[in-house]
Amino acid sequence: MTNERPPIRIGTAERDAAMKALGEHLEAGRLEVDEYGERSARASVATTAPELAALFDDLPAPHPLLPGIDDPIAVHVRPPLPASVRASAPPVRNERSAMEVWGPRLMALSPFIALGLFLLTRTWVVFLLIPVMGVLLSNQHRHR
Repeated sequence: MTNERPPIRIGTAERDAAMKALGEHLEAGRLEVDEYGERSARASVATTAPELAALFDDLPAPHPLLPGIDDPIAVHVRPPLPASVRASAPPVRNERSAMEVWGPRLMALSPFIALGLFLLTRTWVVFLLIPVMGVLLSNQHRHR
């Protein structure tokens, strides 16, 4: 009888951290848009920490911090600021626009949306939505 515990379940915070880290790898050019779409789709339905950790096996930091993983996954850690700076500096928010968050997700879903529209309308022209979405979303990414 083994004493192995089942993998620890993760929640929305861990999935969001994984999506953010995948987005950074996409911006750094380590992931192509298609691969980002595939990995982010897998991250959005992951239920355990090992499922998310597997998405980063071939990538350098940043990785999300995941509970229950034997080897802690590397994360970006800023050195603490001196007390005088901490008291006077306003908190830094690295908020991303809705297009930055949803753009890659929409791009990953565009083939499925086109397929659904094709099945409803029986016209092949809807498949042109895939490259159109790519152009529109890549232009949004360049103009930020």
